Amino acid sequence: MDEIVLDSLEEACPRPECETSSNLQRAEDQFILEWGRMSSSWGINRTMAQIHALLFVSGIPLEVNEIMDRLQISRGNASMNLRELMDWGVVRRFRQPGDRKDTYLSETDPYQMFVRIVKERKRREIDPTNDAIREVLSKLPDSDMDEKVQTLRARLQALLEIFDLIDAAYKQVFINDISLEELSTLVRGTVDL
Repeated sequence: MDEIVLDSLEEACPRPECETSSNLQRAEDQFILEWGRMSSSWGINRTMAQIHALLFVSGIPLEVNEIMDRLQISRGNASMNLRELMDWGVVRRFRQPGDRKDTYLSETDPYQMFVRIVKERKRREIDPTNDAIREVLSKLPDSDMDEKVQTLRARLQALLEIFDLIDAAYKQVFINDISLEELSTLVRGTVDL
């Protein structure tokens, strides 16, 4: 069926720019589908990832209706996921002067997008887990010499050491607003390939 549609598009528009446009749309669609598929491995809603992918690859502001039409999703689904993407800081909403409709635009710099996602995941996932482990540890008095208590304390403290390493690496890279070039240099300097 795709070939039939493609053939009819080619017949309707035999110019080279139509072929480029068709190839571009196929590439975009493939990326959108793959980004959505991959997102479930990261615990992210597929539709949210597909909206983000569409805005990322198009690189232009889109209205809700355009997003709904391209991804074949409902208004409620689009609105809910756009709000979540704005909360993550990877999509911005704005209005063109004189226009009454909101448009949405994604960060198109992959490094900046990655930085925002890492910061948000740390805030939402790592920090609360770190706090929870510390709270559990506070319930285990140092004076309790029971073997099981000591074993649990040691395991939790080992986890906290890992969280502390993650936090130190995070601060080194993301708090200092290090550029991609600086990060590449830092990684190349510490990793022997």
